[in-house]
Amino acid sequence: MIKNIKTPKIHKISKLAIICIILTLFSYVFLNYIGIHEVLAGTVTQVRESYSNKIDNYPGYKELIDKLKEAHPNWNFKIFYTGLDWYQVIKNETTAYHGRNVVPSNRTSAWKCSVCGETPRGGSSWRCASEAAVSYYMDPRNWINDTYIFQFENLSYNGDVQTLEGVKKIIENIGYMQGDTITYTKTDGTTGTIEKSYAQVIYEAAQDAKISPYHLASRIRQEQGGGNSPGWTATGTFNGYTGYYNFLNIKASGSNDTQVTVNGLEHAKKQGWTDPEISIKEGTKVLASNYINDGQDTLYLQKFDVDNSDGTLYYFQYMQNVSACITESAKPREVYQELGIFDSAFEFIIPVYENMPETICAEPVDGAIVTQNVKVKGTNVNIRSGATVSSSIIATVNTGYDLLRIELASVKNGDYYWDKVVLPDGRKGYIARNYIEQVEDITNCNDIMISNTSVNLRNGPGLTGTSIITMLIKGQILTRIETGKYNLDGYIWDRVKLADGRQGYIAQNYIEPNTGNKDEGDSSKTEIIKVICPSGLKVREQPGTDQRVLTYLNKGNILTRTQAEVENKNGYIWDKIVTADGIEGYIARGDSQGPYIEVVTTNVETNTPPAEQKNDNFKLEDDNLVCEPETTVESIKEKYTDTEITIKNAEGTEITTGEVGTGYTITIDNKSYNIIKLGDVNGDGEINSGDSLILVKEILKTMELSNQDSKKAADVNLDGDINAGDSLILVKQILGNYKISVEGKEQVNE
Repeated sequence: MIKNIKTPKIHKISKLAIICIILTLFSYVFLNYIGIHEVLAGTVTQVRESYSNKIDNYPGYKELIDKLKEAHPNWNFKIFYTGLDWYQVIKNETTAYHGRNVVPSNRTSAWKCSVCGETPRGGSSWRCASEAAVSYYMDPRNWINDTYIFQFENLSYNGDVQTLEGVKKIIENIGYMQGDTITYTKTDGTTGTIEKSYAQVIYEAAQDAKISPYHLASRIRQEQGGGNSPGWTATGTFNGYTGYYNFLNIKASGSNDTQVTVNGLEHAKKQGWTDPEISIKEGTKVLASNYINDGQDTLYLQKFDVDNSDGTLYYFQYMQNVSACITESAKPREVYQELGIFDSAFEFIIPVYENMPETICAEPVDGAIVTQNVKVKGTNVNIRSGATVSSSIIATVNTGYDLLRIELASVKNGDYYWDKVVLPDGRKGYIARNYIEQVEDITNCNDIMISNTSVNLRNGPGLTGTSIITMLIKGQILTRIETGKYNLDGYIWDRVKLADGRQGYIAQNYIEPNTGNKDEGDSSKTEIIKVICPSGLKVREQPGTDQRVLTYLNKGNILTRTQAEVENKNGYIWDKIVTADGIEGYIARGDSQGPYIEVVTTNVETNTPPAEQKNDNFKLEDDNLVCEPETTVESIKEKYTDTEITIKNAEGTEITTGEVGTGYTITIDNKSYNIIKLGDVNGDGEINSGDSLILVKEILKTMELSNQDSKKAADVNLDGDINAGDSLILVKQILGNYKISVEGKEQVNE
C-alpha cells in the first residue's frame, strides 16, 4: 500500500538519536557510484561448483568449455549457479533501472534503449543500453573462447603468475605512468615527488589488498585512459580540487561529465586522497573489500551484480559501460601471452542462469529495429535479397503495395538506404527507402492478451530474419492489434503492442486472452487488474513492507495478477503480479480504508496514465520551483506544453533532457525560478547517500550549509527545520521505503 502520513515535527534530539541515524546511514547506504546498497531478503540459493555433467542442463555451455579445456589443459573452470531466471535478470538490468547499463552515444539505435533514446546517462557521451545490447554482453556463451575468457578470471592475487614486470607491460604505453618516480600537484599547488614508479605502487596496492595487480592496472587504464595524461579525476589540477586524486573513480557518477568529475573528486577530498599513491592504494582497498573479496571476484561479476553474497543484486555494479568487462579483460590476456604464461593454471568462474534461451543472444544489428507499416510509391520497384542493387530480385511491386518494415538502415549502400521489409507471404528482403513511405498501423483486432510463458518479442514474424525487441515475462500484459496474417516456421504470428508503445510479433501459441472471468476460490488464475490507489503502489521483491522495492506504479496502471493472496504479512494481503513492462513482484492489495486495485473485466488501454496524472511532483512557490526526487526536464515540460520553458544547470548551461537538480534555474514565460529538488542537498541532481551524509553533518554542526537552495532541499519534510526527521526520511527515500512529496507528506508503502 501507499498512503500519506504526516511527518512528526521533532523539536528535541539527543546525541544518541543522531548516532543511531548515522549508524542507519552506514548500515544501509553504501557510497557506490551506481546507486544504493539495498538489503535483500528471501533471495535465491547460489552455489559455486567444480565443472561437471550438471552443466548439461544449461544449453550451449558444455561444448564451449570442453573446447577450451582441450586447448588449455591447465585451465580450471568453476561453475557459478546463480539460481536467477534469465529473463528477470535482463529486466532488472534494463527496465527496472534505466541507465544501469550504457553504450556510447555513437552506437546505432538498436544498441540504445527505445524508452530513453538519446537522453544522456552517466555522462554526455553515453546512452541507456537496449535489452538486446545487455542480453548480448550478459550471455556468458558469447565470451567462452580464447579471446574473451579472461573476463571470467578469478581476480584474487596469484603470485605464481602475477609479477611487477607484468604490470609494467600493461601500462607501458601510458605516457604519464612512465619513469621511476611520480610527480604530482599538492593541495597547495606546489609540485611533489613520490620515489616510486606507478608500476610499483600498483603492484604493492594489489599485494596488500590480495587482488590481481594485472586487474588493478587494467582497471586504472580503463578509468583514466591510455594516453599521455589521465582524466580530470586524476590530474590533481581540476578547478576547486587542486591536489586531490581519484584514480579508480570511486563514486564518480552523474548525469554529465562535470558532475561525474566533481562527485569523484569530492569523494577523494573527503577521504583525503592527496597524492596518486594514496588514491591508488585506498581505492584498491575499496575495490577489494566491496567487490573482489565480497563475491564479485571476476570482471563479469563486477559489471553485472548477479552474486548475492553481500545481500544485494544488480545495484552494486562497478561500471555503467555495458561492455566494460570485455575491454578490461583484453589487456591482461595480452600480457599473459607476452610473458609466456597464457597456459598457466588460471581459474575461471562461469555464471549460468535458469531458463536460458537455447540460442545464444546475438549482437544487435546495425540498423534501427522497427515494426512499421509502409506503402510503396513508384512502379516496378524491386525488393532484393540483399541491401545492394546487385542483389537478386525476390519481388517487383507497385504504388500502394503494403509492406511491413522491420529495419531502418543507418548508412547508405551506394545511392540508397536499404530498409528491410516483410512481404505479405512472409518473405523478407530489402527495398530502397526512396520508394516507400510510412503509413498508420494496419490492424485487424484490439485484444488485451497475456503472455503464457517467458518468450521473445520480435520485430517481425518468424524465427529467422528477425531481431529480438524485448523479452516478455510470463503473465505480462499486451494488446494484440493484428492476428492470423503470417504463418511461418510452424507458428501463426500475432502483432502486439506493449504499454510503452513498442510493437512486435509473437507466436500465437504463447499468448492468451484476458477472459475477465475467474472461478471463485481460484487464487492462481491470471487476471488483469488496475491500480486505483491515488498515490500509486510499490512493487516489492517479496511480500512484506521490509522487502526491496523493484519499481513504482501510478494510479491507472494496468498489470497482471498471477496469484492472489500469496501471504498475509504486516497487516496486508499480498498479491503476486507482473507489471506491463515485465517486472515480477508483489503488491499490497489494500487496507481498512479500501482496496488499492480493481479487477478489469473489459478491454482497456494498457498504456501508462497520461502525463497530466504524473507531473504533479513539483510546484511553484514564491521564486522557487520545489520538486520531488524523480523530477525531470521532460516531466516539467509535460505540464507546460504551450509555454516557453528554459532550464539551466548550476553552471548556466541549458539542459533539454534528464533529471533536474537543486541550484538549477527555470524560466517560465520570462519569469525565473530557482529549482529546489527535495533531498538533493549537494545539487548533483541525484538523491543518494552523499546527500544523507551532508545532511547528518549539518545536523551535527560539523559543517554548515551556506547555500540557501541546499538548505531548502535538506528540509525534506517541509516543516521549516533541518533535523533528524529530515535525515531519517531521506535515508528511507534512498532505501525505497518512502517517497518524498512536495505536499510535505511521505508516501510510504506498508
